[in-house]
Amino acid sequence: MERILRFQHDSGAFVASPDFAQYNFCWLRDGSFTAYALDRAGHAEAAGRFHNWCASSIDRATPLIAAALDRLSAGLDVDPGAMPPARFSLEGAVVDDDWPNFQVDGYGTWLWSLYQHLQVTGTLALSPGLAAAVKATASYLAAFGMSPCFDVWEEDGRSVHTATLGCVYAGLRSAAVMLGDDALAGQAEVVRASVLGQGRRDGYFRKSDHNEDVDGALLWLGVPFGVVDVHEPAFAETVTRIMAELDLAGGLRRNPADTYYGGGAWPVLTASLGWYYVSIDDIGAADRCLSWIEARFDEEGRLGEQFGGEARDPRSYAAWAQRWGPPAADLLWSHAMYIVLATELFARRPPLVDGAPGPVPPVSNDRRQTMDNK
Repeated sequence: MERILRFQHDSGAFVASPDFAQYNFCWLRDGSFTAYALDRAGHAEAAGRFHNWCASSIDRATPLIAAALDRLSAGLDVDPGAMPPARFSLEGAVVDDDWPNFQVDGYGTWLWSLYQHLQVTGTLALSPGLAAAVKATASYLAAFGMSPCFDVWEEDGRSVHTATLGCVYAGLRSAAVMLGDDALAGQAEVVRASVLGQGRRDGYFRKSDHNEDVDGALLWLGVPFGVVDVHEPAFAETVTRIMAELDLAGGLRRNPADTYYGGGAWPVLTASLGWYYVSIDDIGAADRCLSWIEARFDEEGRLGEQFGGEARDPRSYAAWAQRWGPPAADLLWSHAMYIVLATELFARRPPLVDGAPGPVPPVSNDRRQTMDNK
């Protein structure tokens, strides 16, 4: 937690990594999960500063959103290079470079995270700045949320990615509640139907409409985004395949074809797996995920992006290291997901009864039902 707060910029942005030059920006996706972790850990003020930064940053990107919507209305093809960015400078400026910016998952994740923040703080109404940003973002997602774009790992910009659809669903559902807009709720269900349709194949959820592999980010379909129930057979089969194909010495890799820095195991995804285990009351398995992450903090309290790639695929690791240097040794998103898993486990731990553990209280973790009840 200390490192997240230390590296929150004065603007409210979270630098993705303070020690890796390629990540000296703020991604909507990473930052939104980080703000959620802060809310979970009792730092709502810092989370609120991030959400206000998002609103001002999205306001600066509104001309890009408007231009994209105009192109769509005119029947023109999507121009990926002209879409709103996935990342911003820490001051909130749109970065003009060749980064694969057309990825909508961050916009959906922000809307979801903001809604969670409002629930924590008990806020009943959006400020004018937040309301404008939510409306602009929701319009963008309603129009382009099911378009081919880069996935959450910023790879393959030609496909519709199932995990991305999960982010879009959660964002539209959240915006529908925040704005009281039934049309957005209806569009969210269209997205969900696509996940259950084209995203599900042969009894499991696949990475994209062009890739039959699984992906670690598919875990988010269950928790936290609630697109499917965690006990749904196809989701359970997806988790089984993820464990069979992506486990690396107890940590979780991104996907079977991953060669980025050798395709190591990511704390972000290992925590996501642990979060899933908590949701099905497998506390022992969740504890093992937490322990795997804890063993990877260094003596300075840093937690890196990924581990084990140099041994798994030395050639790919060396190629990336030659290009960009060593992988990120301190990724704020890694810290955030560790906090999320730790707080989930803390909430589920048996209370002490005369010095001995008592029964685990029955706690529902069906996020979709929770949102439906709001």
